[in-house]
Amino acid sequence: MLDVIVVGGGPVGLHTAGLCKRMGYKVAVLEEDASIGEPLRCSGLISRNVTKFFPDIEKWGVVENVIDYAVLHSRKSDLTLRKTKAAYVIDRSLFDKKIAEQSGCEIKFGCRAGKINVRDDHVEIITNKGDVKGEMAIICDGPNSMLSKKRKVVKGLIAIVKGENHAKNVDLCFNKSLLHDGFFWKIPRGKTTEYGAWGSTVKFTDIEKFFGIKKYEKFAGLIPIGPVKKSYSERILMAGSSAGQVKPWSGGGVIYGLTCAEIAAKTIEKAFKCNDFSEFVLKQYETAWQKKIGRQIKMGLIFRKFLEHSNDFQLDAALRTGKIMNYSWMDMDFIV
Repeated sequence: MLDVIVVGGGPVGLHTAGLCKRMGYKVAVLEEDASIGEPLRCSGLISRNVTKFFPDIEKWGVVENVIDYAVLHSRKSDLTLRKTKAAYVIDRSLFDKKIAEQSGCEIKFGCRAGKINVRDDHVEIITNKGDVKGEMAIICDGPNSMLSKKRKVVKGLIAIVKGENHAKNVDLCFNKSLLHDGFFWKIPRGKTTEYGAWGSTVKFTDIEKFFGIKKYEKFAGLIPIGPVKKSYSERILMAGSSAGQVKPWSGGGVIYGLTCAEIAAKTIEKAFKCNDFSEFVLKQYETAWQKKIGRQIKMGLIFRKFLEHSNDFQLDAALRTGKIMNYSWMDMDFIV
């Protein structure tokens, strides 16, 4: 019998597992893939807020480039957002592996969770490799979560082109004729360049057409839009993209997910201390994370609605208006 079962071996699940293990709980991570960080499904652009969780990240050997500004492009206007060392471009596969090493937890690979049963005195995860039992379960299994399969998701596509690129800016490009509810991006990764796009109908041919690229390595993933209605139940918490704790304006979820992982760990500690794993106790988790990032997600959903229903003229006007605003207070995550 475990104390905590973590379903999903991404950054959020691994960080939650590591925090719980350091508190003295018996933890195991159930990961359906054969190794951590593979296959790649996410971009590697993460705000400098990552150092709040991993202060030594620059010593890990995962940082490929450091970004100082972003340029937003519409059809007829540009807006530059400058902030020194605003973000890191990281090797996501290696980043995930480093978090796994730090967690020190047992990881069960090739272990696909299919169903969860809540009993009076434990929770039971039914997997392709047998049943796993524990006092609590933390579900961090991504947008196609076992607990939230019927939800709105969009596609995120990545094309990696070989060749040195150490530029200090990322480009975000809006083009309504090609992509009505998302944007294209270009990220300098040091030894390569990442071209990408996200949206409900985006295809790799759109990236080829927009950037004029032909030879590249393909990666893809799904991005949830909006949080689940309820991220807790008896003996269960949800965190990361499985709970929809993702920025609706960019699809990024690492910082929001890590933030919620730390809130989840504190809630778990409270539950064990009072030996109460009921909804009454675990509801504190949702209250706390909603207070921390709920407003940002709601504002992001408003921006996304504007993006879905705006035209190129309105996007041009928005970027021109943005040039008179002060962005010095802002970070990529809007957590201030």
